[in-house]
Amino acid sequence: MITTIENFTNSSKPYIEKLNAFAQKGNLAGTVIIDHLGYKCASNESFEQARAMFEQNSEYIFQSIISERRIAYVKMKQPIVTDLGDLWFVELQDQKPDGSQIEKFDHIEGYSSGISYGEMVEKISGFETIIESKKAHHPTHDVGLGVGFSFKCTHGPLLDKIKDQEMV
Repeated sequence: MITTIENFTNSSKPYIEKLNAFAQKGNLAGTVIIDHLGYKCASNESFEQARAMFEQNSEYIFQSIISERRIAYVKMKQPIVTDLGDLWFVELQDQKPDGSQIEKFDHIEGYSSGISYGEMVEKISGFETIIESKKAHHPTHDVGLGVGFSFKCTHGPLLDKIKDQEMV
């Protein structure tokens, strides 16, 4: 369970290392922008505690209900540095209604820069197995990076989706 921003950042390091190795293997610098780091909470209490910690250490938080659970999108005050640029955002996910979710870093999402979404997917497909995820609210193309952690190709920043779909 996350208790401090420092603990969160330090705990994310093995996942950032996996992202960096993936980015270097595919020569992705300059063609992929990192959007956010996804973190799943195992309970409502864990979500509340993590959100409270981020509230004191963030530029802003936007929270919405997606797939029957709370999702908080957090802009941190200090970024996590990656080979694909600074990572400023965290997607904090509350427990699923069925209680099946475990506490963990789950994914990093990125979108194309200077190339199309299709070109990004094609480039990654050239060196990794990529799986299309057809979730109605958020279609992506995903690459497993090990230990239940993935890189998700997305069409753009989650903040844009929030502005377009949630703030109407």
